[in-house]
Amino acid sequence: MRYVIFLICAAALVGSCSMSVTSPTAEKVALYDDQDAVPVDCEELGEVTASVCANTTPCPAEVMKRDIREKAYFEYGADAVWLANTTLSGTEVVGYGIAYLCR
Repeated sequence: MRYVIFLICAAALVGSCSMSVTSPTAEKVALYDDQDAVPVDCEELGEVTASVCANTTPCPAEVMKRDIREKAYFEYGADAVWLANTTLSGTEVVGYGIAYLCR
């Protein structure tokens, strides 16, 4: 039964992610998938994580990306985040990243 639920969640995660989820706060924070893409003059501020339920609509991965950008902004005043890792942990999509100040 857990395997069936996992497959349904995985299909929803992959299949429903064609749109971007954003907010005015998240738009202030650049998101990098590759650490080498972070400008060299950026100051590392600290770690940031975000998690959302895997059945979140419209798309759990995009909601997590929005949330990690917002957390970086509110916790550190960051204007950039390197999303180092994204995992499916149980019924949650979890993102781990590093917040930066690149002004």
